[in-house]
Amino acid sequence: MEQREVVVVGGGPAGASTAALLARNGHDVLLLDKARFPRQKACSEYASPALIDALDRLGVRPAYEAEGPVRLRGMNVLSPEGREVRIEYPQTGGSARHALTMSRERLDPLLLRHARGCGVEVREGGRVRSLLCDGDAVRGVEVSGPDGAGMPIRSRLVVGADGLHSVVAREVGARSEMLWPRRLGLVGHYESVEGTAEGYGEMHVQQWGYCGVAALPNGLTSIGMALDMRRYRGRVRGPEAMFEEALGMFPSIRARLRDARRISPVSGIGPIARRVRRTEGDGWALAGDAAGFTDPFTGEGIYRAVRSGELLAGVASSALRNGGASARGLAPYGQARREAFRHKALVVLLVQAFVSYPVMLEFAAERGLRRPEVRSLLSAVLGDYQDARRVLRPGFLLDVLRP
Repeated sequence: MEQREVVVVGGGPAGASTAALLARNGHDVLLLDKARFPRQKACSEYASPALIDALDRLGVRPAYEAEGPVRLRGMNVLSPEGREVRIEYPQTGGSARHALTMSRERLDPLLLRHARGCGVEVREGGRVRSLLCDGDAVRGVEVSGPDGAGMPIRSRLVVGADGLHSVVAREVGARSEMLWPRRLGLVGHYESVEGTAEGYGEMHVQQWGYCGVAALPNGLTSIGMALDMRRYRGRVRGPEAMFEEALGMFPSIRARLRDARRISPVSGIGPIARRVRRTEGDGWALAGDAAGFTDPFTGEGIYRAVRSGELLAGVASSALRNGGASARGLAPYGQARREAFRHKALVVLLVQAFVSYPVMLEFAAERGLRRPEVRSLLSAVLGDYQDARRVLRPGFLLDVLRP
């Protein structure tokens, strides 16, 4: 039986970041992913401004900058009635802040190369089918072999960074259904899209969901939809057909695609939102979307994935050096994660209320969101570089709604 110190399941931003930092701290790390990279991923590919700081700490910023990410000064949010609210990231310390876009087909291999350079062994095409357990304690994984038989790998710690439909979260009983919001995500890449505002992304909100438009490197454009599964009543099935049908419900976007060409298959995932009961236990921990996710509207998914990898790697390294990855040893990770994300998560739910009920968005667009100081604070919080508690004060909500 193969024996490793740490097995990381999932090679996206959370898994690659966790693995790289653990290996850099001297740990033996094996990363498994069922895909072979580069691979397409159902993702908005829009990252909040705080990502660049996290990449700096990870040591991968020069390689990221060499890929030429697109920098966006903000986002134009368009209501069903056509009202536009520009959310622009304010400067901090005299430096401009930007959101970043890069396709996952370029970002994920870049982070995996960095992990390999830190000493991580990466096995692509490694599908984890179940966990090896001793009572409630996780002691490794079972991987599907080329003949379909299970191949056991024992480890002191298993990290589940395998996305919304995480095998690790399922096997430890951590997954919990999220009743609201429930949306289906669909993403396609285009070339020659007309009329995209330079330096800004777009979010078009309708009763049945929203559609985002953002420039990618090399003149491409990402178009991603999140369709409300309670309200959207499509007549077709399959990602491609649903994507094309739903585009007709966003006529202002459809009109700009007359001379455009979709250069990728449509990728989809749903429901997007996922809640978990716990993020760590005896011999296991969850990071990235596997540890819970709400919705891509506010664009913090990639940043949260990398940041959760940072938080987990620090705690896990200490636990492994001091007796092992017990539930008690990993408990500080759950505490650090709650402290880092809980207030922003409440802000995200508040934003979801406005998006899910566009009459509230129309009301706010006519009132408080017209004021620069309100938009400036909101955008800094959504960009993950301002304390989210400032938006949760009752006075701020009144500022949003008052004339």
